Amino acid sequence: MNWCPNCGRRTEEGEKFCRGCGMPLDLTGEEASNWILSDSDRPTLNLPPQHIQPPKNVSQPNSPYTRPVNPNPTAETGPTYIPPANFYIPPQPPQPYYPPAEAGQSHIRLGDWLSGGWKVYSQNWLMMSVATFLSMILSFATAGILAGPLLMGLYRMAFKNMRQERVEMNDLFNWSGKFWQAVLAFVIFLLVHLGFSGASRGGPLAGMLAFAISPFLVSAMGLTMPYLLERRTDAANAINDVGRMIFSRDALMWWIVGLVFSAISAAGFAGCFIGGFVTVPWMISSSAVAYRDVFGFDDPNRTNQ
Repeated sequence: MNWCPNCGRRTEEGEKFCRGCGMPLDLTGEEASNWILSDSDRPTLNLPPQHIQPPKNVSQPNSPYTRPVNPNPTAETGPTYIPPANFYIPPQPPQPYYPPAEAGQSHIRLGDWLSGGWKVYSQNWLMMSVATFLSMILSFATAGILAGPLLMGLYRMAFKNMRQERVEMNDLFNWSGKFWQAVLAFVIFLLVHLGFSGASRGGPLAGMLAFAISPFLVSAMGLTMPYLLERRTDAANAINDVGRMIFSRDALMWWIVGLVFSAISAAGFAGCFIGGFVTVPWMISSSAVAYRDVFGFDDPNRTNQ
């Protein structure tokens, strides 16, 4: 069993050059000492960890890109490794905003969604708040025609924050060919909401019915827009899929989710009007986290389109 005196890789019989660092293996004495690179001259290896196979039973730190301390290792122990000055650290995947649900637990995790949504929003809070303000102005100026597409654009920005991608203001207007579907979905929810709001004037019973339905509409729209954005479907199918999920499982909990989300959004405008430009994008980000928890991401590269 032989070891490369420069990088510590275990070599095979008949090798003339080390496959790890390229050092000639037939050098001896002073020639080998002169050939070994110092830390300042050693090139950085930008290779995945699986391309490097360090020897077994070797004291090795966190990185596989290491150099031997002892240039003459024994066959029993092999070289002892320490990381070089410019060793490569593989990029780590983004950490989840909350731990996954354990088996048997409800998939509704309101506290985790709110805290996770705040982390998503806080990554680009200024851009998200400005985008929310711009969405409200454009929605009002177009009599609500752009409300649905702009809301979908806000979800795109939230998803890109969650995927650790670069968020741009242009994402607000990147609707991936779903402009009219987003308009239709928003109009449907608006008409249903106006219908129940108008019915609430018919008496206490009608008012209680409107109060009972409104949180469901908030939860449904908060999942329908990202569902429409992420999946190859139309407004009718998106509303149908989300509605069946809400009313077939934990309907009461979804009612509470909608009530809390709408209350927090409204509180931002009630206390100080400008506060709504914090609470609204926060709730949009929380809905994006809820969507990921319930439906999952359909295509991890879809927000780049």
